[in-house]
Amino acid sequence: MPRIAAITMAFNEPEFLPLWLEHYGRMVGENNLFVVSFADHRQRADRSRPYQLIDLPDGEFDEVSRAAMMSSLQSMLLHRYDWVVMSDADELIVPDPARHAGLPDFLEKNGEHPYFDVVGFNVVHDRGREPALDTRRPLLRQRAWVQFDAGYCKPLVSRVPLNWSPGFHRCDRPRRQSDDLYMFHLRAADETIARARNRRLNAIRMSQSDLEAGHSMHFGLDAERYLAHVFPEPEETGRAAEFDPAGDLDHLRRFPDDVHHQGRLCRLPPRFADTIAPAPSRFEAQRRRLRRLLASRT
Repeated sequence: MPRIAAITMAFNEPEFLPLWLEHYGRMVGENNLFVVSFADHRQRADRSRPYQLIDLPDGEFDEVSRAAMMSSLQSMLLHRYDWVVMSDADELIVPDPARHAGLPDFLEKNGEHPYFDVVGFNVVHDRGREPALDTRRPLLRQRAWVQFDAGYCKPLVSRVPLNWSPGFHRCDRPRRQSDDLYMFHLRAADETIARARNRRLNAIRMSQSDLEAGHSMHFGLDAERYLAHVFPEPEETGRAAEFDPAGDLDHLRRFPDDVHHQGRLCRLPPRFADTIAPAPSRFEAQRRRLRRLLASRT
């Protein structure tokens, strides 16, 4: 099986970073996870963490610097790994379970390709019908609706160095669009979490160059404008489309730079229900730490 590393830059993600760690840890192994931490120093106190932590000093946030830093980290890791996966803490990649046993299986079958743009879907909280997200349960068993979003069909899985643009939506290579390597974006998966994240994003100091370029402008939105930005317009679920991204992917192949294209709200097929496992409970996390401690003493 290929050697795979997964990397992320996390701001302050108490809800989604545990899911990211659990999801990619199961696929590539916890010791092959690299978390670049920005504006959150609580992780440095956890000496028993299995993942690799790069704790950045406090300072202004700058999207250009962020993209350059993660591009450099990816390039460095490719000297030791066959593949590197890069995603934000709220972006979880899932190969189609109808065709692949997991990410290592997908990459072993498709090893002749140098990199992949994933198939991006926003997971959408039906706020009038679905309860708050319980991260102790399989996530996609709790959310019925997703929406194709070309802006999240990002080049995130690669065995060659990539130089990402700000936001990681594009890179210095042409689009190489996959058909069944999905990425579920969780920003709109829960209203309560979205409101809490909005408050944390408001506290981040943006660089002057970011402000002038308009990068990550949603960081500074107030709560109501942020929710309007994150959640799609209300739609009768009875009129929602069937899950079939083929037409949207065909559009993206004909217009590879159209990152603003979005599909209709559609129902997620049952085969994805258990592809994003729950984050471990505090008790389970403590039990894992104890097992690692005992193993280190033998």
